[in-house]
Amino acid sequence: MKRLYTIVATMCLCVSLVVACGPTPDPQPDPNKPETENPEPEPKPEPEPEFEPQPTGRNVLTKLDGYPEGVRVYNFKNYYEDGTDEFCIGYYAFVDTKKNPKLKFNAVYVEQDATPSNIFASFEGGKPILATNGGYFWDGESLSLLISGGEVKSIAAQYTYPSYEGSAYTACPIRAAFGVHADGRLEATWVYCCPDDDNRPYSFSSPKGNNEKVGVFTSAPHKSSDGTLWTPEEAIGGGPMLLKDGKNVAEANYWKEVLHSGGTAALSYQPRTAVGYTEDGKIVLFVCDGRGVNDSWGYTLPEVADLLKGLGVVWAINLDGGGSSTIVGKDGTVLNNPSDGSQRRVPTAIVISEQ
Repeated sequence: MKRLYTIVATMCLCVSLVVACGPTPDPQPDPNKPETENPEPEPKPEPEPEFEPQPTGRNVLTKLDGYPEGVRVYNFKNYYEDGTDEFCIGYYAFVDTKKNPKLKFNAVYVEQDATPSNIFASFEGGKPILATNGGYFWDGESLSLLISGGEVKSIAAQYTYPSYEGSAYTACPIRAAFGVHADGRLEATWVYCCPDDDNRPYSFSSPKGNNEKVGVFTSAPHKSSDGTLWTPEEAIGGGPMLLKDGKNVAEANYWKEVLHSGGTAALSYQPRTAVGYTEDGKIVLFVCDGRGVNDSWGYTLPEVADLLKGLGVVWAINLDGGGSSTIVGKDGTVLNNPSDGSQRRVPTAIVISEQ
């Protein structure tokens, strides 16, 4: 009996060893566990094709060569939509600081007013690529905001004296400005330098109440009246606001920013200068000739706004125009034909440089 028990035990042990030493079955996948071994790489999204403006109808558009990465400059000749043979000639430039981080927007103030080409030639903050005239001025003195390196170099006119139906008024205009913050964020807003805070610039959501068209004028705003301290690294002022969130607001803001009596002439054909930005963060500079120089008659401000909108610009401001409108190209050559026959000396300018 003991021997029989031993034999049975020995046979059980052998069976166990055969089972243990036999081939291991293939593991079965767990339907509740996602497969992680050797995952297929996700395809990289195709980059969005860069917007390339195209001429329409009889219009002519020429791209200028020789600019660094991130800068595209175009010369346009646009016929008016009235069917005549009259046209406007000008330039616009896209500046993409994301594609080329070495590019920098500089708001330049000069103690002794100088021509844009002289400002370009004497610029020391890297290699200058483009330059345009800046904001309004009188007798060599800036009448528009300018901030350079975070420091306020010039404030906008805090008072102006329009007339309405034969009567003179005092107005405190809140005018458009364009700025680049230290983190690279672009912003166009309405700005007033508030006397109750040492004339520091405050941003407002609108021109706040003035309307020169109907003779309504307001007193100086206080920093507490819905204003926010505005601290861009570089900024330049002018007015009026041309585009707000992609909407053409040029004519309405021309009256609200009290610019009619200042000679801006929004609704007549004039040489113009403007600056703005696209939704994807490209800075756009614009200059057109006018007053018959080079057979170009210029644009109204609403027409400038429409043109910029067609280029994808969502926010834009008008700068000083007329005989001041000038754009200087990469080699220091003036690209357009200023209507005075030569460049005006200006106290403020925009310079695009490459570090």
